[in-house]
Amino acid sequence: MKTIAIIAASLCIAGVAMAQTATPPAPAAPAPAATASAAGGPADAAGATCQSTIGPKNLHGAALKSSATKCCKDAAKAAKLAGAAATSFTKKCVSDVMPPPAAAPKKS
Repeated sequence: MKTIAIIAASLCIAGVAMAQTATPPAPAAPAPAATASAAGGPADAAGATCQSTIGPKNLHGAALKSSATKCCKDAAKAAKLAGAAATSFTKKCVSDVMPPPAAAPKKS
């Protein structure tokens, strides 16, 4: 019984020791282009990139939304985002690419 307790305790200690990580080195200064895109946020930069990619195609309606969604999902994957972060990124990016809906006329 003591042997099992000793083995379990040593495994716990070894696990804790392996879980500790060294302090990461300070990040290098970002390139000027990266600083400019980070100022507006990565979704804004992706939206601009997707807009320039999709714009020449002159798409409208569902085709535009589908193309924008695909472009933004690819950008999220390239940024290595997953889960809620990817969903939020994609929604923001698509809203940047899609024009605002036309206002419905008011009924008198």
